[in-house]
Amino acid sequence: MKTQKSLCLIFSCFIFFTACDDHNKGNSEPIPAEPWWASLEPDVVIENDEFYLKSCDSITRVINNDGDKTARVILQIPFRLLASCPNQLENKSPLQFDGTYLTLTLCRTVIGAGGCGEERYRTRDFEHWQEYIGITWLNGEEYQAWRVLGSKSSKADEISKVIKSKN
Repeated sequence: MKTQKSLCLIFSCFIFFTACDDHNKGNSEPIPAEPWWASLEPDVVIENDEFYLKSCDSITRVINNDGDKTARVILQIPFRLLASCPNQLENKSPLQFDGTYLTLTLCRTVIGAGGCGEERYRTRDFEHWQEYIGITWLNGEEYQAWRVLGSKSSKADEISKVIKSKN
């Protein structure tokens, strides 16, 4: 019985390592000279800077200095286990700039749960990010509550008054 288990373990390891081997070493594709965002339209343009959203992964800022472009990831979006980002927001780009904040709104669907869990992140300076944590009320007025991204506190670091538009 021990021999059978040992053989089974060895066989399983062999299959695992063989499956992970790169069988196409001789047929590898050349690495493209253009960055991933080069053929895309920017999601947002602020002055000369272009901002690109890479699905549920990151936001890249491309700074254009007289035709010399440099790119930097400005937000690595927090990973959520067993979730995908279909980004099915009604006629609205997930990345928006309102003149003050660059805001990312994601629609994440957890496998098996269905529906869309909306997440929002915002920044003023493209370095320090806040995450939306809900609505709070102050003197009978509605506010959005934001905290520093990565903070474990349940307390808001900043609140913004909700101004309802009249249609």
